[in-house]
Amino acid sequence: MNREQIKEHIIKNMANANLEIEDLRVQPDPYLGWNIVVVSSGFADMSYWERKPIALAGLEELALEWLELLTPAELEWAGTLPLDSDLEDIPMWPEALARGKQIPEHVLFPSDLDEDLDRPIVATFYSLRGGVGRSTALAYAARILASRGRTVLCVDMDLEAPGLTALFGKEKEIREDQGLLSILLTLDQGERPDIQNHILRISETDELYCLPAGKPNANYARLLNFMDPAAWYREERNPLRDLMEILGHQLSFKPDVILLDARTGITPLNGPLLFDLADLAIIVFFPHPQTQIGTEALVRAMLAAHTNRPEQGLTPEPRFLVSPIPASKAPEVVQRYQHRAIEWISHWLSDLDGKRSEGNKIESGEITHFVPYREAIATSDGILFDRETWRDFEKVAEWVELFLPTKSEERLQQVSLSDSKTKVLDELQFSGGTAENQENFPHTFVKTELVNRALQPETPLVLGRKGTGKTAIFRHIMEDTQRTSLVVMSPSQLKRENFWVISSDGFKSIEEGLTANNITWRQFWTIQTCISCYLSPLFEEEILPEETLASCLQDELTSEFKVVRCIKKMLETPELGLLARDWFTRLDSAAQSNAILLFDGLDTGFGSTEIDRQRRTKAIEGLLSFILDLGDNLQNLRFKVLLREDIWRKLRFENKSHFFGRSVTLSWLDKADFFKVAIKQALQSSTFQQLVSTSINEKNFLANYDYWSESQVFQVWNLLVGERMRGGKSAFTRNWVWNRLADGSSNRNPRALLQLFAAATNWEIREQSKTPYWKTVIRPRGLSSSLEKVSTEAFDALVKEEFPELQDLIKQLQALGRSPFEASKLSQLEEEVSLAREVGLLSVYEGTEDNVKRYKVPDLYLSGIGMTRKGQA
Repeated sequence: MNREQIKEHIIKNMANANLEIEDLRVQPDPYLGWNIVVVSSGFADMSYWERKPIALAGLEELALEWLELLTPAELEWAGTLPLDSDLEDIPMWPEALARGKQIPEHVLFPSDLDEDLDRPIVATFYSLRGGVGRSTALAYAARILASRGRTVLCVDMDLEAPGLTALFGKEKEIREDQGLLSILLTLDQGERPDIQNHILRISETDELYCLPAGKPNANYARLLNFMDPAAWYREERNPLRDLMEILGHQLSFKPDVILLDARTGITPLNGPLLFDLADLAIIVFFPHPQTQIGTEALVRAMLAAHTNRPEQGLTPEPRFLVSPIPASKAPEVVQRYQHRAIEWISHWLSDLDGKRSEGNKIESGEITHFVPYREAIATSDGILFDRETWRDFEKVAEWVELFLPTKSEERLQQVSLSDSKTKVLDELQFSGGTAENQENFPHTFVKTELVNRALQPETPLVLGRKGTGKTAIFRHIMEDTQRTSLVVMSPSQLKRENFWVISSDGFKSIEEGLTANNITWRQFWTIQTCISCYLSPLFEEEILPEETLASCLQDELTSEFKVVRCIKKMLETPELGLLARDWFTRLDSAAQSNAILLFDGLDTGFGSTEIDRQRRTKAIEGLLSFILDLGDNLQNLRFKVLLREDIWRKLRFENKSHFFGRSVTLSWLDKADFFKVAIKQALQSSTFQQLVSTSINEKNFLANYDYWSESQVFQVWNLLVGERMRGGKSAFTRNWVWNRLADGSSNRNPRALLQLFAAATNWEIREQSKTPYWKTVIRPRGLSSSLEKVSTEAFDALVKEEFPELQDLIKQLQALGRSPFEASKLSQLEEEVSLAREVGLLSVYEGTEDNVKRYKVPDLYLSGIGMTRKGQA
């Protein structure tokens, strides 16, 4: 007979006797039989032996461990009664481990919520085995959090081996009757102790407190025998939950976080600390086979647990601290332990595969931190105060702090988005395409130190990967009214009135003329540059060549076709090189000072076939030879060639090294500069501008955005997209974006950033209509939910447009399916692997540059290829 059948039977019995039930509790005993409580006013004037046959008629064979048949008056002195529960969700180890065999279909972590949890945040530090630095990690994390202005309360829950206060140097201050053990037993008796008197203040300057377990002595050992946490979860009075309520809401200070130091192993008390009370569970372990099976069972039990939070259905969120990693000068030794731990964690979380959306995937590397062995820590009597030691545990403090609003977020909460967010979203336009197609380009162009160097007339060559901003520099110079510039080559979208810019068909025809007349590409570029100057409005008076060449200009040049025909006619002229050089020299003398000759669109201007690419290589080698030949001798004209970095690497021409020190390779190494690309486009929304002005009350703030400091950039960033990631992500948004948009060489390009924000804006518009959110314009979850789309676009640009020769490698990566992977899997593709490493598609995960054991694909390309990350759930 099950619990519900027993209840129905008792209800029917009481109804047959015309007795009203005021309370009915039926609970299975954890070992054998049942615990039953029936409360009825009708029991008045009846003895126990008269009440029992009425309530339990037909249940005589039922095994009873506890039976109470009471009137309401008797209930007042009856003491603690069992809960009316089937105890299936009791957070004790046997039940929790049994539940872990079947992970629920829907697992909701606290970080999956768009809204913050009410404070305090409860973080439980636990280790299956001792000696891994659990208490040490808690103590350092507490110190770091308190030093950042957080109010921190540490609780020594290791009742069998107390000692947390010793790490803080406060153990001698504990009184005989002080501590957690005394408090719990007092609460169990229904009394309310003055918990404030049991708490030690650790720091006089920071808000750091500790509740000790107690002072170990004979009486402490005696009292420890009265502890029965399992009974607390079967009865209506629960001292542990009462304690947490008092600590969180009834002290003279309000903790931001409560850090619980749980006992090692499997004990009655640490089960609830993990499966019931923890918002965040920090699992400390060393990846030795002794810990693997037990820690896996723990993790699975946590994934099936629900916390005691008012928000229903929340699962304790896991983080993993791997400690202590052996000190070794051999990186492969350290890597072995690190990678083993990541792979274990990935396996432990594998049951979440397919149960979380792509944007909410949990990646083991993000929720794992490694602490190296340090002799200074191992031999110290307490916490050290040197910066290097603290740095080992800053990540642990950050895990906790990411559940708390930052100071900037608390300031932003005073700004109301309810009246403006919809309008801002409608106005936001992030141009994720090429610079050729960007609207409001002059207002969104971002100048960095490298960009300013690239803009200088003295820099003839600007290199960069696709999307790093080469064409943005070309367009900025071309449209800058303060500069004198002339377009010789350009992307087709920016050709505009410059009809002399030659297309791929034109270059094909030109090559025929070069071959027929045994003329070099260097001589062609001399002619082409001269004709571009001749046809442009750059010169106030017409500068004609020597008569032999001038005769080729008799027909009015009004189209590309006529320009190509004119050039081919000039190619037939004797002594062309001398004549063209003379014409160019005279044009240079007549030009304005520092007039810039612009060459862009060279990557796509020649066509896309293999023959077209071969023609492109020869043509660009000729162009750069022409620039080296004449560039240093010019008076007024200055060259500016914008070229894809991979094309540059393949070029072979005399004196190529002469460009060293005279070229700039575009890269984005500064976060603030990189993020300013998206922020300047967001500020094209007038409503967002007003929002920024309202929330950041600084004089002339918007007028000076080209000169914003890093902190000012981050202020606007936080208003736009929030400061902390959501959905199982242990990172600040700016760090998450910075890391996710990096290729295997740690390079980033603004185009991917703008594509991410364009996709996230569209995602937010859809989500806002379903679940309104008023803290930021775009909620952080929009970033992670949009990465897959950006990855596809980045992959297409890299492989389909820049490096189609990588297709065989891509097929092999798709067959492998997951990253990282053994290097031997690509042993037949050495050339492709070398190129993939060079362009950032692959990087070394394990081993050295010369002896690679495993490769990984960066997140930027992972989804685009169709792979997933090992360690992602």
